[in-house]
Amino acid sequence: MAEEKKIKKEKKESKENKGKNNKDEQKVTSSKEVRFSLRLKFSLAIIVLASSIIAVMTYYFIQQESELLRKQILQFANRETERLAVIARESISQKDELPLVGAVQDLKNLEFVNYIYVLDNNKRIIQNFDPEKNGTIIDDDLTKKAFDNTNTEKPMLIIYKDAKTGINFYDLSLPLFHTVQKVRIGTVRLGFSEEIILSEIRKMTITILLIGAFFIGLSVIGSIVLSSIIIKPIKKLTEGAVIIGNGNLDYKIELDSTDEIGKLASEFNQMTERLKVAQKMEIESRIMQEQIDLAREIQEGLNPMGFYNKKGIEIKGFTRAAKGVGGDYFDYIDIDQYRVGALISDVSGKGVPASLVMVMIRTVFVSYIRKGDVQCADVVKAINDSLSADFAVDKFATLFFMIYDRSTHELSFSNAGHGPLFCYRSALDACTLAKLDGVPIGIMEDVDYKQAKVPLNVGDIVVLYTDGVTEMRNANKEEYGQKRLKDLIVSNKHLNAKELADLIVQDVDNFRGEVPPHDDMTLLVLKRTA
Repeated sequence: MAEEKKIKKEKKESKENKGKNNKDEQKVTSSKEVRFSLRLKFSLAIIVLASSIIAVMTYYFIQQESELLRKQILQFANRETERLAVIARESISQKDELPLVGAVQDLKNLEFVNYIYVLDNNKRIIQNFDPEKNGTIIDDDLTKKAFDNTNTEKPMLIIYKDAKTGINFYDLSLPLFHTVQKVRIGTVRLGFSEEIILSEIRKMTITILLIGAFFIGLSVIGSIVLSSIIIKPIKKLTEGAVIIGNGNLDYKIELDSTDEIGKLASEFNQMTERLKVAQKMEIESRIMQEQIDLAREIQEGLNPMGFYNKKGIEIKGFTRAAKGVGGDYFDYIDIDQYRVGALISDVSGKGVPASLVMVMIRTVFVSYIRKGDVQCADVVKAINDSLSADFAVDKFATLFFMIYDRSTHELSFSNAGHGPLFCYRSALDACTLAKLDGVPIGIMEDVDYKQAKVPLNVGDIVVLYTDGVTEMRNANKEEYGQKRLKDLIVSNKHLNAKELADLIVQDVDNFRGEVPPHDDMTLLVLKRTA
């Protein structure tokens, strides 16, 4: 009875708390006001956009028209200066001032021309706009520069700023040479201000601003109308997005519109369908990744991870797949009380197909090695014959198998296209390569493989590796290379097999840096210590 009262009391308190929370939520919702409506933002956006476009266009047209107007006036001034120079040269040479007076009067009628000076060699005015100045001498800086100029092909232009008005002035001058004697007889100067250009720019600016104000007014009216038409379906889209965002992927946005908003609603509905498919695929992908992780753990378990240290022989291996699971494989196993065998293999390609081929190689290898009295060439041949018929057309594998015999202190080996025997010789304090050719397994059946023997002395080290070691690249596309591996082994020959294997892996990773590995990396180190 007491227990039932306690439960009822807890239910009552829960309802009261729930009701209180709902009131608080309603209070928060009701207090939330829209400070800037979407219509206002839409209108402001159009106004700002229209104003920006008009401002840019105004600036552009003002700059273009200014340059064009300035260029036209300069071209006209050049022509008038050249024309005046021709008349002045003829007039002075023939001592007939009447044509020159007429030419000066014609230029006086032009608004933008401020002054004209026809000077003799003594800088004395022959003709200008003010007859009272005729006969006076001008000896300012502009005149000096004009007299220094001897180029008759094109008027010399000098731009200077008037100290009183602050307006730019343009001064053009040409030297005058006698028509017959070819001696200098004077100089012509023509000057005009930039005021006419600035005046035209002001007129043009006012016109463009009036047009811009008109279009801004149209944009305000248009924005209000457009916002009323567009905002309504957008609200429906917003409501639908909230529902879908809360996880209801079965919700459909019903919107009767054939414009872009209607298309957006249709795309929204298609997106929810794709999201449902993507959600399902994500779950499947997660399951697949879990399976690949499990497969990687199983594959890593197939390679012996322990440190072999028996009767004067140390062996340590390392493997790491570039993508989840890979096709690299190494193994070492006692054949009898004297002999120990070690194998390394590299299947072409990466991923799950290569890993399946690797498992097939291991299965055949382990089954055959347990027969006891085996030779290197026989083991490699057996693996090739057993798997050649099962390989896909584009799949093959390289393989290197070796056996160390404690009774003879010899290392016998066979090679199926994997590469030379890489061995550090303690007597030479250097690394040597023992080449033995062989066809990779999986290419053809009934291949006879060769077998070779080399002595293995105390302190000698055999290092077998796949391409993922020496061909590892860094950010500069440089390969780790066999030379780096040789130098590292010679410098650290005192380490045991495990320490040396760990050091090689660490050195390769440091060389690679942040660059992701492009190939599986596998390493096998065998060292004779006694």
